[in-house]
Amino acid sequence: MQELHGMTLNLDGNAFECNCDTIDFIRWIQTTKVNLDSRSYICKLSNGTVIDTLIAYNSLYDLFADCKSTMWLTLASSLLSTFVTISLLLVVYSKRWKILFSVYGIIHRTVERKVRKSYQYDVYVSYEREVVVWIKDVLIPKLEDEWGLTMCIKDRDFLSGTSLADIEAASIKKSRCIIFVITPEFKSSHDCLFELDRAKYEKITKNLERIIVITKDITITDIPVEFSFIWNYAYLIQWPNDPENLDDTWRKLSIFLTDGSVSYQ
Repeated sequence: MQELHGMTLNLDGNAFECNCDTIDFIRWIQTTKVNLDSRSYICKLSNGTVIDTLIAYNSLYDLFADCKSTMWLTLASSLLSTFVTISLLLVVYSKRWKILFSVYGIIHRTVERKVRKSYQYDVYVSYEREVVVWIKDVLIPKLEDEWGLTMCIKDRDFLSGTSLADIEAASIKKSRCIIFVITPEFKSSHDCLFELDRAKYEKITKNLERIIVITKDITITDIPVEFSFIWNYAYLIQWPNDPENLDDTWRKLSIFLTDGSVSYQ
């Protein structure tokens, strides 16, 4: 524009910042062949001091000595970022097949659980004999008749002549959830402790969705010590003695078993 049209650039009265970002511009003002209205303009330093651009040009190394440090810091940061990125890429490349197989395994297991998983029972109930009447009179009418869940009750659903341990293990594997009804007699039941071991196994292998513990006529401190191994992923309900407090208990059980998709009333 200067060579073809004799352009004149007017900068007077247009103060700008004197900092590391404008060093090249300050140099350009003093060295350009473009016709300027002046070679001396007002600029402001980072500390607020207003100076002349000609003074700034003659004192570049004194005024902007820290710019080199900033430049080297920026360069070092860029080199470090580049090094880290390249290192990560090399690690990823060297382990690409392991990573791909791991991702494939996660996707495959997730899809497989969602597609193939079909349970025979919604809930398996582990209990000692003295509460079988309570289960038939209280749990079954609520869970099966009102909520429409399918329950596995050993006194009702197990066929005679079959190995009890085998059918218990198979039934727990076919159940989406398991409820342990813990009573004072539960502590001395080897059969119930076997069911606990099976539940732990099925939970670890991601086959069992939920473990629910209902304490009845027993304090929490009297729960068998074997249950300490499942507290990280078990849901506890202390059954109330007062029937008027059952609404909140049914509400909790509904959430644990159905994620609240059925009414607890």
